[in-house]
Amino acid sequence: MPPMHRARLAGLALSGLALAAACGDSGPSATPRVVVAPILDSLFVGDTLPARTARYFDARADSQATGPVRWTSSNRFVFTVDSVSGAIAGVGPGAAVLSGRANGITGTALLVVSRLLDLSLLLDTVYLMPGDTLTVPFALRDKNGSPPPVWFDSLSNGVFTIGSTGRITANGVGGPLPFTAHADSVSASGAVEVVQLTDTTGGRSAFTVLGTVIRRTRAGARAVNYRRQGDTATFRVSLPVVVSGVAIENIVITLRDSVRLPGTEAIDSISLNEAFGSSSDFVCRPARAWAIWSVLSTPPLRGLSRQGGTITITQVAGLAHGLAVSGRFSFTGQRSDLYDDPLGALPIRGTFVAPVIADNRPCR
Repeated sequence: MPPMHRARLAGLALSGLALAAACGDSGPSATPRVVVAPILDSLFVGDTLPARTARYFDARADSQATGPVRWTSSNRFVFTVDSVSGAIAGVGPGAAVLSGRANGITGTALLVVSRLLDLSLLLDTVYLMPGDTLTVPFALRDKNGSPPPVWFDSLSNGVFTIGSTGRITANGVGGPLPFTAHADSVSASGAVEVVQLTDTTGGRSAFTVLGTVIRRTRAGARAVNYRRQGDTATFRVSLPVVVSGVAIENIVITLRDSVRLPGTEAIDSISLNEAFGSSSDFVCRPARAWAIWSVLSTPPLRGLSRQGGTITITQVAGLAHGLAVSGRFSFTGQRSDLYDDPLGALPIRGTFVAPVIADNRPCR
């Protein structure tokens, strides 16, 4: 996989994908838009919320009289909304989009409805190499404020074992095979696949994106150690989602140094100017480790890494013509269209088994 030499990060955005996303506006800043706030909210089944705020902006981004707003829910089995008053009622667990239409323009927000006791896996598909271990992250919400203990189990198999605390140990190649998390009367299921690469193809990954975008997906995985400007080596792993031969979504993580041994490195922040400006090059001259999640939608949707993430390479194995690595990552991707809004932060995490090739061509 040759690196994207001197490619701007905008070029990492990929072709369109339907997402459960709540865009803060209905188009680019040069068009009229309606902004619904807050862009993200949550409630329990049976709870109610008052109407959201909707503001209308003209093509010059000036606030104008909004007038009457017509409210709709994308899924009435998740929540209902009074079309006139905007009052919201939680009906069933899930996530759905709230739309507010005014002056012929629609703005959206995302609402997440939880059971009174709600258990969810923050990473429900795991890719490992034999010998790897990982503890499954989860979230437990209890309206009564006294959450019960969570425990895990799976059917006996030769591929992996899972302890009661959710610690997975990969034993042999195979899968995906299921495991289950339990909390009182609720449960959530995930899957484990253990991969042993034999050449520099066939990488696997899975990742979740949460927040105002909800994505749980499996993807490919490929990586490269390549020469950056200055003749030092750096590393990039890409996790593309490919449909009908076309990559429609991607996570790209770039490190300052090449990967030769297991270890953990911090994922730092990258600013809008660094990502999309013309004065710096974070591909050929990465000043620090950074990451981006990207989908080409209308408008384009991107999450730029904030400070505080990590990537861990758990194993490095030799292959003909390259290496194989397994790893995991977790970072917060700040939506570029909501860069100053705390609700635009997207928790992103995943696991991967990827082939790594060397590219010694000068980075341009």
